[in-house]
Amino acid sequence: MFFRKLAIRTLFPLTWRPSRARTARGLMRFSVTELDSGWQILHALDAVDDPQTRAKVLQHALEEIHHASEFERVASGYCPELPPRPLPERDPLFVREDGVDGLATFLAYAHVGEVDVFDQFASYAAGIGDCEARSVFREAKLDENGHVGLTWELLVPLLGEAAARRRVWRIRGRRIYEAWLRFSTALGEIPSGALLTAVYYAFGAALARPLRRRLAARPGGSS
Repeated sequence: MFFRKLAIRTLFPLTWRPSRARTARGLMRFSVTELDSGWQILHALDAVDDPQTRAKVLQHALEEIHHASEFERVASGYCPELPPRPLPERDPLFVREDGVDGLATFLAYAHVGEVDVFDQFASYAAGIGDCEARSVFREAKLDENGHVGLTWELLVPLLGEAAARRRVWRIRGRRIYEAWLRFSTALGEIPSGALLTAVYYAFGAALARPLRRRLAARPGGSS
């Protein structure tokens, strides 16, 4: 988790800041992701019977849709003529025919996703610099904190706490693999010189002292 946050803070400015159009496209990707999250939650809403719980889940979905609107709004500040929002074919995470187990799997996915977003939005806010988009990331982060608690609160009664944790860890493994694929793709978009510079500033200072000690310990090394 630490290295992922470090990678975001280090590489994020290199992939977005040099181009306003690229920044706009990146913010639109966040908009699409948040909108899809809201759609997924609304799709699963029929499986929730308790009226008070339904109200909480609906609020969750509306907040995700609000985040999507805010990301699109700040994206238009970087590129007034935004390309049409991509509308990928949605694959619902919740399958009604799977019953309780299907709802539990959906909630596990939702919980893991909310934890990831909560942890990463602060890093994105730091990486994007002093602009209006930073406040959108920060506002969304505050909402995601409540979403983390709600998804866990709904998941535990379905499976029990121990089984819920196992389900979450299984989904976590899948998400780590998917995140690695996305990260590898992002690396390919960065010029090699900029990437090496970022790696040097991120790790060079930490490695310099032990390397000097190793060189000094060799025969003929200088101290």
